[in-house]
Amino acid sequence: MNIIYKVEDFFEKIFHRKGHGISLLVPYKRHVDPRRDITWEWLKKYWEHELPGAEIICSDGGSDRSFSKTSAINKAAKRADGDIFVILDADCYISGDILVECAEKIRRSQGYGYPLWFIPYRHFYRLNEETSLYILMSDPEDPLRIKSPPDDNLIVQKHKNENSHGHGFGAMIQVLPREAFELVGGMDPRFNGWGGEDVSFMRAVDTLYGHHKTTKNDVYHLWHPTIGESFNDRMWTGQINPGNNNELSSRYSAAFNDRARMRALVDEGFVI
Repeated sequence: MNIIYKVEDFFEKIFHRKGHGISLLVPYKRHVDPRRDITWEWLKKYWEHELPGAEIICSDGGSDRSFSKTSAINKAAKRADGDIFVILDADCYISGDILVECAEKIRRSQGYGYPLWFIPYRHFYRLNEETSLYILMSDPEDPLRIKSPPDDNLIVQKHKNENSHGHGFGAMIQVLPREAFELVGGMDPRFNGWGGEDVSFMRAVDTLYGHHKTTKNDVYHLWHPTIGESFNDRMWTGQINPGNNNELSSRYSAAFNDRARMRALVDEGFVI
């Protein structure tokens, strides 16, 4: 029996290595800021080399009025062919090997009937402008890698308190099986702009599918100009009632671990 499992693992690694069967779902609205466009173009080349077997699906949600990350992800998911979804911000920098390892563990757990998905890091670092620029100046096929933990002079100090608990909000990146995304019904399209949607989706998947795991790794946010007057504005041009995100996120928090209540809340938004 052990030999059979070892053979299965061998073929799994052969056929799924370097991103095969992984769909990167990237919410991104082009031409909002030139620096963001430069960042994503570099990262797109990075992911093409880092995970050559993965598909990269970039979506802006299809709205001219304002950006909705959740709608963008849902539209990208409908176009995806992979069995593993990676919800990936367009300014997220992380090793592709981490995603491949998470995908292999998810597939193995599915074979045993065990629900598994990941927030694939423990520490979240916002790199400062200079450090981010050095990365963008490096070859995306041989990029500048940041040692762990990064020196203080490489990160944005005002966000230093995020370093140890960013994963608690599901920020930047989530790795889950397609079946988990479809079971939940996708991300709630009632979230507008950004703010609250990541943690709410995380709580929905935790409640309706199974609690996520983390990995002993780092994730990096590449610097770009903020949108709105300050980081806390969290507003895109044309965004209506940004306070609605906080109210909706609070409802997801209240429904956490209550399957019936969470199911009803998710179904209010839409069925994918």
